[in-house]
Amino acid sequence: MWSSAPAPNPAEEARIEFSKVGPCMACLSLVVQGLLDIKQVFVGGDYQHTKSGNIRRGHWFGFCLCVWHHRRHPFGNNTFAQMREKWGPSLMDGSRTFHETYGTDDELIAQQTYINELREAA
Repeated sequence: MWSSAPAPNPAEEARIEFSKVGPCMACLSLVVQGLLDIKQVFVGGDYQHTKSGNIRRGHWFGFCLCVWHHRRHPFGNNTFAQMREKWGPSLMDGSRTFHETYGTDDELIAQQTYINELREAA
C-alpha cells in the first residue's frame, strides 16, 4: 500500500514492532475496567496509526490492536456476536463506539507507551 507519509525512523520502527508483539490495548482497557480476565487479552496484532483531521499524526502516535479490535476478524470458532459480547466492539464498528468503550487515541497511545516501558524493564 502506498502512503505519502515518510518511512518510520529507527526509533519509530522499534516502537511499532515492539508494540505489535505485545498485548492489545483495547483488551487491556477491558481488563482495567474489570470486564475481561487478563488471560483473555490477545497478544500480537496490528499497529493502529492515529489521525488528526484525517491526517496521520506520525508513526509515534499509535498502539497495538488485536485483529478483532482492529479489523473485526473473529478468533477461533467464535461468531461475531460472541466476539462482540466478550471482547466488545471493533474499531470497524465506528470510531465513536470504539473510543467510548476503550478510551481516546491519546489515552491508548499513553497506555501503549507505559506497557512498552514495563515490558522493556522486565
